[in-house]
Amino acid sequence: MNTQRVRWAALGGLMGGLLVLGVEAQENIPRLAPTRPGAPALTPAAPESAKPKTETASPTQVPRTTRFGATDWVEIGVVAKRLGLKVGWTLSSREAVLTDKDTRLELASDRLEAGLNGQRIFLGQAPVSRSGNLYVSKIDFERCLVPLVRPALLGVPKPAPKTIVIDPGHGGPDTGKVNGALGLFEKTYTLDTSLRLKKILEARGWKVVLTRSDDRQLKPGKQDDLQRRAQIAADADADVFVSIHFNSVAEQVEKVSGAEVYRFTPQHQPPVTRALRRLDDEVLNPGNGNDVWNSLLAYSIQRRLLRDLKLDDRGFKHDRLAVLRLVSCPAVLIEGGFLSNTTEARRIGNAAYRQQLAEAIANGLSAYASQLQSLRSGVNTPAG
Repeated sequence: MNTQRVRWAALGGLMGGLLVLGVEAQENIPRLAPTRPGAPALTPAAPESAKPKTETASPTQVPRTTRFGATDWVEIGVVAKRLGLKVGWTLSSREAVLTDKDTRLELASDRLEAGLNGQRIFLGQAPVSRSGNLYVSKIDFERCLVPLVRPALLGVPKPAPKTIVIDPGHGGPDTGKVNGALGLFEKTYTLDTSLRLKKILEARGWKVVLTRSDDRQLKPGKQDDLQRRAQIAADADADVFVSIHFNSVAEQVEKVSGAEVYRFTPQHQPPVTRALRRLDDEVLNPGNGNDVWNSLLAYSIQRRLLRDLKLDDRGFKHDRLAVLRLVSCPAVLIEGGFLSNTTEARRIGNAAYRQQLAEAIANGLSAYASQLQSLRSGVNTPAG
């Protein structure tokens, strides 16, 4: 993905115009810096077939909540009880560890980053400490923690996926990130990795559709190009959408490496790169129709990338990426490494590594499909 990474802004592109809605204390905590410089916001229209779905799952029993500001919060004891975990404190009222024999969930006040079995996950809102207790937002509890820790609470799962749409990022005049010193173009390696992934998935029995199979942009303008990618997924009646990219940073380029996987940010939350809520965060988008399955899918793929490739863990994250906003099936965007990092860029330029990357992504998709099958059989197994 190049430095022109596209994010969506509502209402005809009110670019950067902040309308803060009920800002809580934790929303003033600085967020992680973007992995690349910001880009102008674009507003591609959603395909007619990509409408928000009403099938979004949530825990079958609504937890007791407490209202602080504009957000509903769930007390840590309630979180632990619903997830079947025990609460331990590493710092009274501020840092908690929730555990059972298979699970270790670490949560801290004023910190977006949480830990799940040693893997980095990023919440939509940092937990808050109030009156000697710790609280997690209801949205994070229902749409992030439950899918990853106790997906059986979600009720009827998605059917096992049959059709996978793979989206090689960029193409044609849109080169994506360029490593000039090594002569590497992101668009080249997103396509090559996607073609490898397609072959692996087809061998495993899935139907696979590519949004592009050669070096071209799908539509002349970026907005139309992104809309076309989502429309291809809709036309294929896709069960899963996977957009493949490679990353970059502008500073400390040799210190930043690793993989990260994005889901679309849930409604009423800001993306991981922004502290304050805005008007566009309140809009229900097509991509929100599968929030819990997006979480399960993204975590499963990130887990296999880390396990199979031994990459640095950049985290399971969320953002308002336009290509995910428009897709009405479970969808993720994968950043498979940093072209701005010389060592990692050389690795990405190696065909053997791209084959390993494709196999790891395929393993993550297989893990997601197996999870759905287990849930349909009444078995609660850990994500990934």
